Amino acid sequence: MAGSTVIRFPAGPPPSVRSVPFDVQFFAQERTEPATPKKRQKVRSEGRVCSSKDLTAAVEILTGLVALLLLGPFIYGLLFGLLQLSIRFMGDGLLMREGWFRSIFIEAVKNYFFSWLPLGLLVVVLAVAVVVWQVGWTITVEPFKLNLGRLNPISGMKKILSLRSLVELLKGLLKAAVFALVIYAAIKDYLPVSLRAMQLSLGHGSVAFWNMLWSLAMRLAVMLLIMALVDYMYQKWEFERSIRMSRQEIKEEYRQMEGDPQIKSKIRQKQRELAKKRMMASVPKADVVITNPTTLAVALEYDRELMSAPQVVAKGRGVVARRIREVAQAHGVPVIEDKPLAWALFEGVEIGEEISEELYRGVAEILAMVYRLRAG
Repeated sequence: MAGSTVIRFPAGPPPSVRSVPFDVQFFAQERTEPATPKKRQKVRSEGRVCSSKDLTAAVEILTGLVALLLLGPFIYGLLFGLLQLSIRFMGDGLLMREGWFRSIFIEAVKNYFFSWLPLGLLVVVLAVAVVVWQVGWTITVEPFKLNLGRLNPISGMKKILSLRSLVELLKGLLKAAVFALVIYAAIKDYLPVSLRAMQLSLGHGSVAFWNMLWSLAMRLAVMLLIMALVDYMYQKWEFERSIRMSRQEIKEEYRQMEGDPQIKSKIRQKQRELAKKRMMASVPKADVVITNPTTLAVALEYDRELMSAPQVVAKGRGVVARRIREVAQAHGVPVIEDKPLAWALFEGVEIGEEISEELYRGVAEILAMVYRLRAG
């Protein structure tokens, strides 16, 4: 064409285009998938569970304070009785008698034991309940086994400089700052009250100081519980992130549980071959083979003494149907063409099953014809 310009590009990619290798397996190795139940069970057996020590400590402190408030009169009564007994020993000259130490020692142990036992049991029970709520019942000795890798200084430095260590440091600083603010606010509020309490009698002043200490302790315990709940949520998130699996790991786990798909495919192929051989071995014993005539073939056997109805001993289509016809002709089994009956038998009756009542008439006519041929 006149006046037109033809531009020819050199063979190969343009100079500005570079060939960069791309590894699809890189993305398959990324841990982006949630852990499977099997992986979770394995992690639990190794002693790796999600737990927050701060939550357990906060529950213990809060439980102890509440139990102390509820059991205070009971504990006060026992300890006051022990104090009265001690004063009576000193005032009545009982210290000069033999065995005075054993009697007062036994009484002191008994009073202390019964006064603090309910409080201790309540704290222990709730602490155990919190731990079980977090991690469940997990008993393992894996964390106590000797692991020389823990003595590696490089691994130790990695743990010190890890994100977890930074979070723990920030968490400690935050707790110290919050506690300092709570204590400062409490002192600022209670300072005038404490100054007035110092001018009261011993009993009233002690009650006033006790109320201030109790209020401050409850504030700190509630703040510690709130921070512990936040820490538990973070521990849960970090634990779930640490046990994530890649898609390749999930495939390998599935392969270990279900077996290699290639091996399973070969096993199914062998099973089909064995079933086909057994089926072909039953064709020579059949009474008749019904075809359509080229696509399908169904072999029937009928023994009046053993069967209530004729039974399908072999069936197939395509190559299998041709093989059934060849085996039947080689062993003198009659091959009869009946398209509707062949399709009904092929689709409605499985190998080894007896025919249904709807097919009795058609099969009976063919068997009668076969028996007449044999008799003739």
